[in-house]
Amino acid sequence: MNDFKELLARYLHGELTSEEVSRLMTYIVEDEAVLPEEITALLSAQREAGTGDPVQEELLFNRIMDMDRELSRKPVYRRMWWAAAAGILMLLGAAGYFWHQQNNPVSTKHPTVAVSEPDTKIPAGSKGAILTLSNGENIVLDSTGNGTIAIQNGVKVALNNGQLQYQPDSASTAIVFNTLSTPRGREFQIVLPDGSRVWLNSASSIKYPAAFNGKERSVEITGEVYFEIAANANMPFKVKINKETTIDVLGTHFNINAYPDEKNIAATLAEGAIRFNLNQESTILSPGQQAGVPNQSAGKKHIHVTANADLAQILAWKDGLFDFNHMPFDQVMRQLSRWYDIDVTYENGIPDIDFEGTLGRDVSLSKILFFLGKVGVQYRIEGRRLVISQ
Repeated sequence: MNDFKELLARYLHGELTSEEVSRLMTYIVEDEAVLPEEITALLSAQREAGTGDPVQEELLFNRIMDMDRELSRKPVYRRMWWAAAAGILMLLGAAGYFWHQQNNPVSTKHPTVAVSEPDTKIPAGSKGAILTLSNGENIVLDSTGNGTIAIQNGVKVALNNGQLQYQPDSASTAIVFNTLSTPRGREFQIVLPDGSRVWLNSASSIKYPAAFNGKERSVEITGEVYFEIAANANMPFKVKINKETTIDVLGTHFNINAYPDEKNIAATLAEGAIRFNLNQESTILSPGQQAGVPNQSAGKKHIHVTANADLAQILAWKDGLFDFNHMPFDQVMRQLSRWYDIDVTYENGIPDIDFEGTLGRDVSLSKILFFLGKVGVQYRIEGRRLVISQ
């Protein structure tokens, strides 16, 4: 045990050889005498002494988070050790990952968790979509191989390494429309016929012509979509969100969040310029600004502009991350619902909890739920339904 403690201490100071790192990880995976409390005590002592190294803490955290592949072949009690160790590192805030209960804090020593089994079988979302052709034919893109998958009025539609691409025929004049849709638990990318790049978050869609002709390039979207528009001064680009709300693109990168269950429809500008239109009202955004309108409103709607939007948080999904900093509980749950294809219900209201931290979108739902339990959230899994019982 002294060897383990010494290795762990030196690891956190970046002093181990590759052989010693391997020995340390073997202790963690195999040795029944190694307890999560050993890590807790050492990290706490180093932080109190001001000698902790956040970079090494992050490396240790990532290694333990990746151990589920190894531990899936180990007895249940070792998988529970992994969960406890990962939870301790999360709670200690390794590499800035931590969850914070803003009101009514609870002890993390004995959290109450109601869960049907220690490892739920719901994986993270993945790449995939459904392409609906102009004739109504649906093509599932989850497992389709590279190459031409359809021809639309002479335009070749091809799949290349998980990205949909169009090869326009200059002789084509007729306009036919395609729709790309991502179910819950899926995301996808497409290069439009004009070369514009588009990312679709889960539960989203874009309707577009197989070839752009005429005086403008026009598309319709639902859900959350990120655009990088190819410049063409002779053919402006327009995005239709609903019958009231459109966006005129002036050559730019921007994100639109138009999920019907969110409080607002929001367009956030990362680069260039866009004009946000609501009926007869409009505003031009500069980089870093966000324009929003209420999704549901009994009275007259107006555009609200945020001067300094949190671009890192808004675009985190495109970069494979959850960014839950200062995010209310119900908004976090809506993101999880779409990405893990689950329904979330509340038996006793929505917990008054704000979250902090960033997390990869490739983690399984079981890891997310473990951290929820560590801040005292009571829940249970019923098939693909997450019931919050707190």
